[in-house]
Parts: sequence; C-alpha cells; structure tokens
Amino acid sequence: MKKLAVIFLALLLVLSMISCTSNTEQTKTQEPETQVSKTDPEETSADSGEFNWKGSGTVTVYSANASDISEDTFAAFTALTGVKVEPVYGGGGELLNRVAAEAENPLGDIVIGVTSDVLASFTEYFQPYKIESVEPHIIGQEKLEESYWTEGAGGNIMVFLVNTDLLAEEDIPTKWADLVDEKYFGKIAMGDPTASSSAYIHLNIMQQLYGWDFVEKFYKNLDGKIIGSSSTIPKATADGEFAIALTIENYGADYVKAADNVRVIYPEDGTMRTAGGSVIIKNCKNPENAKLFAEFTYSKAAAEILVSYNRRPNRTDVELPKGLAPFESIKFMDYDYEKAADRETNLEKWTEIVTSN
Repeated sequence: MKKLAVIFLALLLVLSMISCTSNTEQTKTQEPETQVSKTDPEETSADSGEFNWKGSGTVTVYSANASDISEDTFAAFTALTGVKVEPVYGGGGELLNRVAAEAENPLGDIVIGVTSDVLASFTEYFQPYKIESVEPHIIGQEKLEESYWTEGAGGNIMVFLVNTDLLAEEDIPTKWADLVDEKYFGKIAMGDPTASSSAYIHLNIMQQLYGWDFVEKFYKNLDGKIIGSSSTIPKATADGEFAIALTIENYGADYVKAADNVRVIYPEDGTMRTAGGSVIIKNCKNPENAKLFAEFTYSKAAAEILVSYNRRPNRTDVELPKGLAPFESIKFMDYDYEKAADRETNLEKWTEIVTSN
C-alpha cells in the first residue's frame, strides 16, 4: 500500500508540473496579443501619451505643401497608424475650389498647407474639430479649442533676411520703422503685394503699425525694387543683389542653413504669424482617418520632419532649425485681420502710391 501511495503522489506531482508549464507557455504566447493594438510612443516618436494611433483603410489628403515634405509626412503617418494616404496636390485656392465643387460628394478627407486668410472664405465646407492628443510639448496646447482648422504644421512668420556682407553690424535693421532710413535706399527687396500673399501681409503690417504715410516713405526708399516672385527675393539677397529682403521665415531658414552671409531678423516692433494647417472636409468619406491625420500634425514625428526641411516645429521637445528664434523671444503685433481682409481698398491705396511716385 505504501508503495502504491508513493507512486500515486509521484504521478500527481508530474501532472502538476505539466499543468504549470502549459499555463506558463500559454501566458507567454498571449502577452504579445494584448500589446498589438498599442503603439510604443518612443518607437514612433509620436510621443502623445495614451492617444490611440492605430487605424486602417485610407485617407485622401489635398496638399498645398511641397511634394517632398508631404511625401515624408505621409510615409511617417502610415508607418505610425497603418492608414494609407492618397495624396492630391495643388495650390491652396485650387484645392479649396475643388472642395467647394465636390461638396455634394466629397472626394477628399482633409486639406493641408493652406493659411487662414484663404481658408476663411470656405468654412461652410469644413468640419470643426478639437485636437485630442494635447500634451505639454505642444506649443500653445492650452489654447487648443474646437475650430475649423488646426494649425499643426501650418503658418509662417514675416521676417527680414539680411546680407551681413553688405551691412555692418550696427546698420542691420531691427524693426519695420528702420526701413525708411535713407541709408537703405535701393537696398531693400520686396515682393509685389498685388501678386504675392506674403508681400500683401508685409504691406499690411507696415500700414497697421505706422500708417499710409509711412508706407509711401518706404516705397520711395525701395527705389522701384518690387520683385514679381517672392520666392526669388531671398536668393537675390544671399547673392548680394540686395542687403535686406522682406520675406517669410521658411525661406529665411533655407538660406541661413545654406549660406554664412545671411541672418533672419524678427522685427522688434512686431510681426505676425499666419495661421493655418489642416481642415477636415465636411461629410468626408473617412472622417476618423481625417481626424487621425489632424492629430498627427501635432506629433513629434511630424515635427521632426518639419525640422529636417528647416521648418519651425510646433513642439518644444524638437530642436529649432539653425537661425530661428524661439517663439517666446519674438514680438507679435495685434494684426487686424478684418482690415487686411479689405484687399481691394488696400491694394487701391498701394497702387496709388506706386503710380504717383
């Protein structure tokens, strides 16, 4: 009997060990399944806490941004979310007119790369949305509210680009008010406000800060140096054709990285930043993926792509490109969008100044 009891106990011990081993192996094989639906923020550089980045299917993005930066952004978005991007490229006005024409049957889901001054006339075709993945690294995250467009990677700051080979340190202008000084006669390059959106903003900044008499003095100081294409102004300045260019921060950053003889100046008497970014199209076919893309424009992954193209990121945990100042050091004026919206009146006044001088 004792011998039988010992054998019985041995069998129980073996069965118990087999059961424990089986349960352990089952637990090990199940662990990855519980993690499949979660993406590690450190691996993706999204860095957005508990926000669920996983999606499926497609999203059609109407992009007014350059194709190279767009393609990198789309690839990173797909890698993070699993959602495939179907891009459509065009100018801002062209894409928004397309959105309006497709209102009864939207073919796009989200529009990116168009600034607020253009978006404002098309809000009836947009779906308001509030960014959910808000976290401390996002600049201005405390101000994020439901709106027709999310700024994400949008916007630009109006700046001067100066050629330091042509100007002594003490002669570098630091504010708009300096631009009427006779020592800059014929040395300033500006775009055509009737053709360039950034040049039109430059005009409005000076008019709102100092009035039309100042604008007239400034125009006389240009000595007719009105450039048709605003994108050629920074290059002409870096090449030594001009000492000062009125331009946008993006162009300035490109030339600061490429050349040692140029510097970006943020006017001390105030400047402005265009708003814009992403808008979700009303009644689009993939609303959840459109929202996911809007969220992505605030991620660390998207910010790192911006910096790789010398663009200002919208996060504090990504280093600024060379030559750009942090937001807190820039003085922003109280830009009057309502006055600027009266384009016809403002350009009539500008044309009057040009033709009479």
